[in-house]
Amino acid sequence: MEQSMRKKNNNQINIVLNHRKKISLPAAENKTVISSETTTKHEMLQRIEEEMGKLVGMDDIKKIIKEIYAWIYVNKKRQEIGLKSEKQVLHMLFKGNPGTGKTTVARMIGKLLFEMNILSKGHLVEAERADLVGEYIGHTAQKTRDLIKKAMGGILFIDEAYSLARGGEKDFGKEAIDTLVKHMEDKQHGFVLILAGYSREMNHFLSLN
Repeated sequence: MEQSMRKKNNNQINIVLNHRKKISLPAAENKTVISSETTTKHEMLQRIEEEMGKLVGMDDIKKIIKEIYAWIYVNKKRQEIGLKSEKQVLHMLFKGNPGTGKTTVARMIGKLLFEMNILSKGHLVEAERADLVGEYIGHTAQKTRDLIKKAMGGILFIDEAYSLARGGEKDFGKEAIDTLVKHMEDKQHGFVLILAGYSREMNHFLSLN
């Protein structure tokens, strides 16, 4: 599973919320951050920042959202003048303990991507293992596809995503993972997948074959 995830999602955004300090935006050559002088011209970003201003200890999160905004903004401008733009793959990993704002940040990102016309709806669909894993062969794939369909145009947020890999090779959780990976590639511009959970468990989840 590690190879599939990494291969198909080279630009995946990694956000660590454990201590609200470490955040990275890998695999993007253009990491332009909009300066404070030009931010006043970007009302959409300002509205998101105002909402985040109500949250304590989110300075690093504000920075990454600003970088996501700048990345999309620059790509759009490049497209407008006929230049090659960066491939936009916005699936994300949120690593952090409960209460570190994972769901709140996911909603804000959904709103931002909607206002930037990246997502057609920007809504958030929350799910956990029980919402994806079925009771018999084929049931899991159908449940997972139904959830993805519900999330189309918005964000599918799967909390404790590592639980999908806890049952071993014969567990139906693997079927859910395979279905998610396929749709992350086939419908990468139709929805954004956010996998969330504790840092250590998420790292182990991504290291599994």
